Amino acid sequence: MDDELFNTLPNRLAREIDVPSAIFIWLHPGDYREITAGTQAEANLDYNTFEGPDPWLAQGTDDKVGTGVFRLSNYVSPQELEESEMFNEFITKNRLDRYWCLGLLQGTRDGRVATAFHKGKTAGDFTDTELSLINRHVEDLGRLHAIRRELHRASIREIAAADRSLLDDAPIFELDHQGRLLRMNGKAERLFKLHPLLAVDSKRTLRVQGTGQSAFHLTAGRATAARKSEAGAMDLAQTRAIDGRIIPRLRLNFLPRTDGGRKVLVIATTEFTDGMQDLFDSPQERILLTPRERDVLHGLIRGLRRDQLGHDLDLAMPTIDLHSANLRRKLGARTIAEAVAIALKLGLI
Repeated sequence: MDDELFNTLPNRLAREIDVPSAIFIWLHPGDYREITAGTQAEANLDYNTFEGPDPWLAQGTDDKVGTGVFRLSNYVSPQELEESEMFNEFITKNRLDRYWCLGLLQGTRDGRVATAFHKGKTAGDFTDTELSLINRHVEDLGRLHAIRRELHRASIREIAAADRSLLDDAPIFELDHQGRLLRMNGKAERLFKLHPLLAVDSKRTLRVQGTGQSAFHLTAGRATAARKSEAGAMDLAQTRAIDGRIIPRLRLNFLPRTDGGRKVLVIATTEFTDGMQDLFDSPQERILLTPRERDVLHGLIRGLRRDQLGHDLDLAMPTIDLHSANLRRKLGARTIAEAVAIALKLGLI
């Protein structure tokens, strides 16, 4: 799902049906449009000048979202295309082999995305067979665009940080093909403790309780398949956390790992803008620190090192590390410095 892989997708799709051009275009709310990937990248910048009068995208209306692939010649005649500014000032000027067009419109919560395939004028319009070939990929394309948009929405450009930890913009965790937790960030750990349907056993295997168990195993299995891994998603209905808070409807997005194989990153997202943050902004009274954890926290605030803390509190280094890890977990922090800042902000000390 990284940029390099994403940019190769239009070329792969174009080769499958033997056409010269395929592009992905975001149709944002309002009039803004953006080419995100295409087979003729050299023309993408110039396209921005002509996107307004594009007779193809003028047909990108809501009624076509989710209806599958369709021929644009059903809506725009060859004569209309040849008379358009798009054809004369963009296609002809850039010597692009675009004439007949096949369109696909899919929706996400941040707007629509158009996938367009083009053939040259002498090649003739798209056949029913070519429509069928592309329709086989409709579901996968929709899932890909939705997941990619969620990654951008959460500003997750690189899911894995340089220190091999996971960024903390959203609950993110990594599983192997047996469902065992390999890594998780602070928000994922808190989600597992709050969500009544997510359980981690003594072997660190993640299980989904209730009716979602089959969907979870199926989706995770496809994402970690030995021969061909596939991205996927499953939903968890709105529920009440073990402490009484409302957990909004969540979507678990499964992204196969390309390094090492048979691993999958899972990113939890929600369509409710503030729902996820509200879940992790725990009220002060719900964060309960043990006396020893408070002692360690006070020492850290005074700037004491681990060895000084151990001497002052008469504790071994592993015990100090355990209390420090518990502080980070309870406060939803990645580092001790962040844990101290959160504790000060919440007035816990």
